[in-house]
Amino acid sequence: MRLVQLSVGARPPAEGLPAGTDRHAATDAAGVDAALAEAWPGRLGAQAPRLVIDADLAGLNLVLHRLLRRGLLETVETAVLLREPVPYLSRLGLPADLDGQLRVARQGAARLVGVVKDDSGGVCVDGASLEPWPGEEARWWLRAVVDDQRLADGTARGLRVRRLGPSELEATVQLGRLRRRTCRGRSLQLACDPALIVADGVARERPRGKRTFWSEPALWRLALPAG
Repeated sequence: MRLVQLSVGARPPAEGLPAGTDRHAATDAAGVDAALAEAWPGRLGAQAPRLVIDADLAGLNLVLHRLLRRGLLETVETAVLLREPVPYLSRLGLPADLDGQLRVARQGAARLVGVVKDDSGGVCVDGASLEPWPGEEARWWLRAVVDDQRLADGTARGLRVRRLGPSELEATVQLGRLRRRTCRGRSLQLACDPALIVADGVARERPRGKRTFWSEPALWRLALPAG
């Protein structure tokens, strides 16, 4: 199996992949796009390489978003070298240690796993949060519905959505300093005063007033240990 290692960010690339691995580095979306275009210039075939994403959670989010934009997220086999815990991936069986992740990258079988998507074309592995846009903190209004359950309709301090399993997400609204409310379901619909959205540690540049998140059960082709 041919491997392509894409290291995202400023940290040194991980060592331990075979000598013939094709190695790329990127710090932004343009760099990721350039690496993907070089490694997958046309249609995928039987000998298409596996992409090994060497990044923190924010870098992983960036690569998955660019794969989604190119229509490759379901088809390109990927593996991850994260070196930081991500609860959802841990539940899928991804080893926490680098040696274990390298072993999976070389030998693990790829299968489709889920992600959280939103109606702006974004993708999220672990979780996303909403809070008042800076300067709008006085009385932040939020209406949130999970499937047919009303989660919030009034003032709030913030909201967090995270992936639970193949087709379920969990949304928790912070109503006060000590008051919270949680609902679980397939989708979350939001309307609110201007909000800062942070997905997998990546903050969106502009305030948002509406957003829908939903759980896609099988969209990302990821190498994992057997079983």
